[in-house]
Amino acid sequence: MDFSFTEEQTMFKDSILKFAEKEIRPGITAREEEGFSYDIWKKMGEMGLLGLSIPEEYGGGGADAMTTVVGLEAFGHGGWDGSLCVVWGSHLLIGAMPIVELGTEEQKKTYLPKMATGEKIGAFALTEPEAGSDATGLKTTATKDGDSYILNGSKTFISNAPIADLFIVFASTDLEKRAGGLTIFIVEKDTPGLTVGKPLEKYEGKSTPTGEIFFDDCKVPAENMLGGEGEGFQAMLYTLGWERIAFAPTIGLMEADLDACIEYSKERKQFGKPIGKFQLVQAMLAEMKMDLEASRYLTYLVAWKKDRGEFIGLDAAIAKTFISEAAERSSRKAVQIFGGYGCMKEYPIGRNFWFSKMATIGGGTSQIQRLVIGRLLTGL
Repeated sequence: MDFSFTEEQTMFKDSILKFAEKEIRPGITAREEEGFSYDIWKKMGEMGLLGLSIPEEYGGGGADAMTTVVGLEAFGHGGWDGSLCVVWGSHLLIGAMPIVELGTEEQKKTYLPKMATGEKIGAFALTEPEAGSDATGLKTTATKDGDSYILNGSKTFISNAPIADLFIVFASTDLEKRAGGLTIFIVEKDTPGLTVGKPLEKYEGKSTPTGEIFFDDCKVPAENMLGGEGEGFQAMLYTLGWERIAFAPTIGLMEADLDACIEYSKERKQFGKPIGKFQLVQAMLAEMKMDLEASRYLTYLVAWKKDRGEFIGLDAAIAKTFISEAAERSSRKAVQIFGGYGCMKEYPIGRNFWFSKMATIGGGTSQIQRLVIGRLLTGL
């Protein structure tokens, strides 16, 4: 395995880092108060980030998985904004990339160019009130009606829902078949019968709009089916690599936290000396660094295997579980090092704690990931 960067990747990483430090980091607090910023989104589109991994023939950057990880990590590090990372990842990696890998030529030509520029924002609609970790237990139905399908049901905790222009929607054509009935549809926001609820209020992450979606006899053309009928579960597994790559910004956020903690520990004095001289503070910094490097390795491994076309189901589950929990451990230590200031909104430290906590839940809880790992190891 060779994770060394090419000269082009190194230059790309530096350019994203500088862009994020200049354009993203300064406005974090304001965006958390005011909500999602279309001005920032436009700048990201002009930078080529919103279509980074979309093939060039559809207006994207054509980046492979490793280059995409490089960009995501640099953006997280420089921007220090977990909320915006979620919006970006939901749009590109689990919104656009399923169309790239599963879509027809007509679907790709219709949706990808506008997603690459950010003119159209994507969202991934799987989770339901009674089906999150158990994706096969969803209740949203898709009933064939001539050359269309009628969708009925609801989705919840959907990132980007209040701002999305199109949704990658999972529904069942046969509830009794569970996984065998899952089917994916591309549903545009102005489709009759589709209603987006009010944004859900979270403790943190206001600039990541999250909401509910309701389908009431929502008529979707059969040509908007992504893949074949009943192939949704396998398609979900097939595109899993891109979803797990979406955790790459977490590495950058962990590094930003560590940088801040190192600097703060040199400046903050207690008992007549910098707190960085205390062994217990040094121990926390050391543990943060260890979690950071282990998480970075796991992310690079998933990306490397993805680019080689290898099966990454086990690696993806391991990476998702470890990285999200490592980020939670790291952010908890960061708040502890900053003390009272770590609880103040003017510092991103506390905000990243909430972001990392959500990462252990979204995309499959840590508990479910452990079951996946165990089943893949035993085959039982």
